[in-house]
Amino acid sequence: FRLGSLKLQEVPSPAEVIKELIGYCLDSLGKLQAKTEHLQRENERLFSNWSDVEKRLEKCVVAKEELEADLYSRFILVLNEKKAKIRNLQKLLSEAKESAADAKCARDSIATTEMVIKRENDYDASTDEESENPTRASLPSAPERRDSSLLGSPDVVDPAPRRKRRQRTAKPAGAGAKVAAYEAEQPAQEK
Repeated sequence: FRLGSLKLQEVPSPAEVIKELIGYCLDSLGKLQAKTEHLQRENERLFSNWSDVEKRLEKCVVAKEELEADLYSRFILVLNEKKAKIRNLQKLLSEAKESAADAKCARDSIATTEMVIKRENDYDASTDEESENPTRASLPSAPERRDSSLLGSPDVVDPAPRRKRRQRTAKPAGAGAKVAAYEAEQPAQEK
């Protein structure tokens, strides 16, 4: 291995050259020592800055953790309040739905009762047939009509069609004379 090579020349006064070399080495050594001292001071300053920043960072971490804990506790309170409010609103909604269903049932039952009463009033009116047959008129038909489940039952006979038929087939008191006059006019017009 060759680390380097030098060509030396013979100098007339070697003492001066050695003096210059020693002076150059001393100057370089002084510059390097000053640079080293400056770098050491810089290193110490940076180390103290680093320790200050580390202390600040630790304080910031502690403050951040405290802030997070505080925010989480507040958030939990707000969240629990929101959940309670949602539960209350859902309870009110279900109560409103139940009351609406109850009101609808009440309206339906009132309407059904009104219809039953109206039918009773309509159906309880006396007719010629009922006055002729008193045993049929005295039968208790009101309990059957009051039960709304029996109204739609195929076993319960609705008297309305019979009444309509009776009214169509029954002739009014003065109808006989009109029919006779009409029949008398028909043959005359046909001739």
